[in-house]
Amino acid sequence: MAKLSLKYRILRSLVKASGIKKKMFPGEEKELLDLAKKQAKNKNIPNLSHPDLTVTVKKFQGEDVVCFHHRNPSEYACLFLIGGGMVKYPRPASIKKALQIAVETGRDMIVPYYPLCIENDISVVYDWIYDLYKKIIEVYSADKVMVTGSSSGGNLALGLIAHINKKKEKLPYPQKIYVSSPGECLGSGEVRQKAKELDAYDVAISAGFMEMAEHFMRKNKTNLPDYMFYLEQGDFHGLSEVYLCYGSHEVLYSAYEPIKGALERDGVKVIAEIGEEMYHCYPFIPLCKEAKEGWERMIGYHKVI
Repeated sequence: MAKLSLKYRILRSLVKASGIKKKMFPGEEKELLDLAKKQAKNKNIPNLSHPDLTVTVKKFQGEDVVCFHHRNPSEYACLFLIGGGMVKYPRPASIKKALQIAVETGRDMIVPYYPLCIENDISVVYDWIYDLYKKIIEVYSADKVMVTGSSSGGNLALGLIAHINKKKEKLPYPQKIYVSSPGECLGSGEVRQKAKELDAYDVAISAGFMEMAEHFMRKNKTNLPDYMFYLEQGDFHGLSEVYLCYGSHEVLYSAYEPIKGALERDGVKVIAEIGEEMYHCYPFIPLCKEAKEGWERMIGYHKVI
């Protein structure tokens, strides 16, 4: 077992003591959605620039999409789906990270503020992402487009493949997918039990929130596909490769084995990274040595060769 850095151990203790977990995701659904509605009205898209990139904010089906294009045109792109529990837009810091990924990897980055499940059910979000992906592969060859997702964005990134297969429009698949801590609802009893055990270690996401999530994502609709809530129920045939990353001390790690098994069942090559005692989406929040190493591996996977 690797020894954790002192900085990380101190950081973990401070975050846990701060109670940020409860502040971010209140325990009652109404309280959560009321807070999310207020936050959504104050959407903050940072005004960014870089000498190597043109940065534009475009509208797609009524929603904002931030685009980072290389001034020296790139044939490669990444659709980056940033998480927020399906109720929060990307934070400005996450958009800045997307710019950094574009600079360090040579890929153009497309970062949507996709519809949220405050008012919409999850199928609306999936259809919107699907339509955006169709638009992207009109500009870039699908075999040069990768899809990246963090947290609930990871649910959408992997679920996009199941959605493509469900629609049967013979849409070409992306080159590959990178997901960090893909968010899904707690399905089987085994997953649910493991999530509750991990809840004591997770400093960001609670098992209670994941149990609540299915209800507000469904909006009382009973005919929505299971893969939108439980990724292991999806059909992933056609996808060549996935980089699947979790921290071992997060609630969502409980679904790692079922998701990995479903991908391998459908012939997908899985590259797995499990950060020992690491936190939710640590490669995208590189605050300590261990997380910085995850960031470097993530960058390496995205780089244009």
